[in-house]
Amino acid sequence: MSKKGVEAALSRGVEILDRFLPLKSWLFFPVLYSACVWAVRRVFDYRERIMAWQVWLDPEFVRTKPDDFILAFFRGHGALSRDYAGEIARGDLRVLRAAFPALYPVFGLEDAFLKALFKAEIDAGDYRTVVVEFAARTARARNDIEPAAADPEFWKALVTIGAEAASLGLHLLADEEVQDMIVGLIKGPIALGPTVPPEA
Repeated sequence: MSKKGVEAALSRGVEILDRFLPLKSWLFFPVLYSACVWAVRRVFDYRERIMAWQVWLDPEFVRTKPDDFILAFFRGHGALSRDYAGEIARGDLRVLRAAFPALYPVFGLEDAFLKALFKAEIDAGDYRTVVVEFAARTARARNDIEPAAADPEFWKALVTIGAEAASLGLHLLADEEVQDMIVGLIKGPIALGPTVPPEA
């Protein structure tokens, strides 16, 4: 494995993304990280996988989940069970059900795009901020990625980036190492703090 080779491939990925997402550097990290995740898993329907997070925004997705499922989710995730211990103890399903649409896709489904979009908050254990900012940040991400997502060349480029990084041994690196490598390559808001749009 060549760590420098992987870093060079990811660096080329940043340059390519700059062509498709001009002035949208805050999206580079979630898009590039998602491409890496799917490359390592040898899944190449990138468009469907990377854009899958939009499915979780459908209100019906949450309404269909029974109370027991929501309680089990919060109890079963160590950090969330500590952060929401009071609500779990009281059986406060109003608060838990309100937080569920933001937290379940990130921690239950482990959506790579959303994990990257909220990396700063996850690293800080600031789960309630994920809930507060989820709707606005995902809406902005959907709007900002839309023009690039409509271009088939964008998806071809991501497959190429992911495949090259994977062929150089990306799968041998720890997840955090890959994230840190990408963050280090990106010049912009992600390197300075939370992954938020400049105007947010």
